[in-house]
Amino acid sequence: MDKIKIVHVGLGGWGGNWATHVLPTHPDVEVVGWVEILGDRRKSFAARLGAVEERFHEKLESALVAGPVDAVTIAVPIALHEPLARQALEAGKHVVVEKPFTATMAEAKGLVELARRKGLTLAVSQNYRYYPAPQMVADMARSQIFGKLVGGKVDFRRNNIFGRGGNIDWPDPMLADMAVHHYDLMRMITGADPIELNARSWNPSNSPYTNDPAAAVVLTFPDDVTISYRGSWVDAAPQTAWAGEWQLDFEKASLWWTSRGAEPNQTGKDRVRIIRQHDEPEDVALEPYPLHDRAGVLHAFAEALSTGKEPPFFPSGAANLGTLATIEAALKSAANRGAAVRLAEIV
Repeated sequence: MDKIKIVHVGLGGWGGNWATHVLPTHPDVEVVGWVEILGDRRKSFAARLGAVEERFHEKLESALVAGPVDAVTIAVPIALHEPLARQALEAGKHVVVEKPFTATMAEAKGLVELARRKGLTLAVSQNYRYYPAPQMVADMARSQIFGKLVGGKVDFRRNNIFGRGGNIDWPDPMLADMAVHHYDLMRMITGADPIELNARSWNPSNSPYTNDPAAAVVLTFPDDVTISYRGSWVDAAPQTAWAGEWQLDFEKASLWWTSRGAEPNQTGKDRVRIIRQHDEPEDVALEPYPLHDRAGVLHAFAEALSTGKEPPFFPSGAANLGTLATIEAALKSAANRGAAVRLAEIV
């Protein structure tokens, strides 16, 4: 398979990490250009990446006409996701855009329809999908080897104020920016969107956050499957891995699992444990997963382009509408002090 020729947009904090840690050594892609509005940053990254400055552009349109381009990766503030993705799709390029997908459901639907009309692949970088533990749990849940899912709970605890101070002033640091990963994993594992949810968020008195860094959500899925979620950026309890700690209860057993450690050994925290009544917990052996996280997203993206068929659990723009709707429903419920919100109202 020929490598995908990619233009990467955004060399800020996370976009810069894409440029230095994900794209340069990926076996499926060749970066042919970078886009960044700040000139000093373009110059700095040209030196860091050992690339000629002429391949660094202030605007996307100049990068798209500088040579052959197959696809565009976008890692910029969310307000710019829709206009940049639209520009790339209009130019006939496939797109991977960072999560959350767009600022509004209307923007996301517009991009999905545009990609459909153009016959292009539009993906959202839901990178937590691409780890050994959630992939195995999703397979187990979908195949019902322990019977039907009856409920579950998720706990995410981080006290990362000094290490992640960049989100101190973000509008919705937990319910939107962080919990999007966990909502998306719920949808991946269950194979369904929640029907309704109730959400509350709060800002503890000793918190340095401007907006609520802690939240609790109860999500109801089809067949009355209820999953409770609690997330916090200011929790002093033992810290979870980034995917959180999960217990999913099935008719015949429960699964406890966790995923996504810190670099450089991000798959090192992945664990899956089967818990049956009256038996000792059983740890499940996980297969090696070399192309994980964003590299996994890009590998699945390359497979979709090469075969014309989306691989299992692929985070297409269309598939991600349910995740975006869950964010909007959670924010709406929290704004109304936990009132139930049905996702049909959002979608």
